[in-house]
Amino acid sequence: MIDQRLVENIRRYGTFRDDGSGRRRVLDDIGYPVGERAEYAIVMGCFQPEGMPHVLRDLKALLDHLGISYTLLPREYCCGWMAFGQPAVMARNEEDIAGYRELSREFVAQNFRQAEELGARSIALFCAACEPSYANCADATDLEVISYSELLDRHWRGGRLDRTVDYYAGCYRFRRRVTSEPVDVGHAARILGKVEGLKVNHLDSTQCCYIPPHMETLADSVTSDTVVAICTGCYQNLRRKLSEKGGCQVRMLPEILLEAVRKA
Repeated sequence: MIDQRLVENIRRYGTFRDDGSGRRRVLDDIGYPVGERAEYAIVMGCFQPEGMPHVLRDLKALLDHLGISYTLLPREYCCGWMAFGQPAVMARNEEDIAGYRELSREFVAQNFRQAEELGARSIALFCAACEPSYANCADATDLEVISYSELLDRHWRGGRLDRTVDYYAGCYRFRRRVTSEPVDVGHAARILGKVEGLKVNHLDSTQCCYIPPHMETLADSVTSDTVVAICTGCYQNLRRKLSEKGGCQVRMLPEILLEAVRKA
């Protein structure tokens, strides 16, 4: 059963965990524009600001370098995936899955409304966990909904990085239980392919980082000292696993791209 306290917390504060003050403080400290008129409205997610502030700092530096017109929403509403969507999918609770779909439409509509009022033409999702919710709600707006990797790919100006990395796109297996809309993860591979000097080993994206045997296969297939991820959930899972082995770092796409820009 969906915890109504989480639902009411989202309605009141925008996030399901607390009052959102810690999240806002991190984003303010980094210097993200909030509530400004812009071409792209970026959805960060509930966990990312406090969970990976260094990545969001690099993302902002990259967005600014590329001259992208962007803003955050005045109050970003959680889509409900982490709060009750994913738990329902993992429990195979069809009633709760249906409830999550209905609630996510309510919350995502609030974000669409804010983006439209700011004159945005696109919503760009940094939070991979939000993607299935927005895929289900895309018919409720005239806004374009894209991933942050597509946004970066559109505006990429070039960079150089003389090294080899492993790239894991993610399997997106959980989303199949809640949406039939396709997901395009090709933009990240394309932009990595545009970085001069960078050699990329593509890890098997049919392997799921949430399944222990699959994670073992992924870890054993790593050939370099750096794994690049685009999914925020995969990033955390891979970091935990590869820290056991040592000698390998996991980095999000914006970190690698910013390094390539600075070394060009």
